[in-house]
Amino acid sequence: MPNYYQMPNGYLPQGFNQGYNGQSYVARGFRPQYHSRPRKKSGCKYNPNAKNGAPVITGWNKSRSRGFISFIASPHKKKSKGKNPNYETWMVKVTSGIQTVWHVGQYNLTKGILTIPDLNMVANPKAPNGGFFGSFLKRR
Repeated sequence: MPNYYQMPNGYLPQGFNQGYNGQSYVARGFRPQYHSRPRKKSGCKYNPNAKNGAPVITGWNKSRSRGFISFIASPHKKKSKGKNPNYETWMVKVTSGIQTVWHVGQYNLTKGILTIPDLNMVANPKAPNGGFFGSFLKRR
């Protein structure tokens, strides 16, 4: 199309906000940074007095490999002294699809982070933008 071609009324000028094949970037699913934020992939919240006065942590994660996972964690009824006094044993109910599994987690009292070693996942309700629940890598 030559540069001197006049487009009919109601159309954008040639090359204005148009990408490949004449479609706008927004129509193809590309959202520039100034339009909106990308969707969240995880979240986590801490409630200090939810269940009979005991603290509860809830969270969710959406990933390609595991799908949608949600969890609810609360302190274990039996208080046992572990190796490190900064950690507490928490029971974690993990739901993935229609399957529900109980796991044991370790809650760090100083940092406020819950670690689930069986799943290699960590929950941090203090992380910015609504908390974090995701996988972690053990350092050697």
